[in-house]
Amino acid sequence: MKEQLANELLAFEADHVWINKNLETLLEEYADQWIAVKNGQVLASDPDLGGLLAQLPDPARTCVEFITREPLEMVL
Repeated sequence: MKEQLANELLAFEADHVWINKNLETLLEEYADQWIAVKNGQVLASDPDLGGLLAQLPDPARTCVEFITREPLEMVL
């Protein structure tokens, strides 16, 4: 069980890294949209987060990010 979780977290991290490496290309097609990525492939996109999540069979195990050129502010 721990090994499976570790593998899922590594895959999630790899998808996050893939998004950062491909950000310029992703911005051309998905600017100001939410995207869902799994295994280095965009599964879905939507300008509305709820709309995107509704398209995903397993949103909890899918890397979801907002693609924009604007700097995002994080509130902690």
